[in-house]
Amino acid sequence: MKSHSIELIVDEPIPGHYCWVLLKHESPDQNPVPVDYAAGPMPTYTAAMKEGIAALERRAESRAASNGPNTLH
Repeated sequence: MKSHSIELIVDEPIPGHYCWVLLKHESPDQNPVPVDYAAGPMPTYTAAMKEGIAALERRAESRAASNGPNTLH
């Protein structure tokens, strides 16, 4: 089984506009690949972080559902 890590980044490209992105790290010698991102900017860092965490949780739930119950990853 391959191991992949997902990183949540919150950035402020313009003052007062916060965006999140989920990056997948497939191997140490490759650049991370974006797998999900904010549809638009959010007004606070906290709001962007919460939305990014929710997206990460949805990915985890979807992955668990596709692999069946009681499967460890």
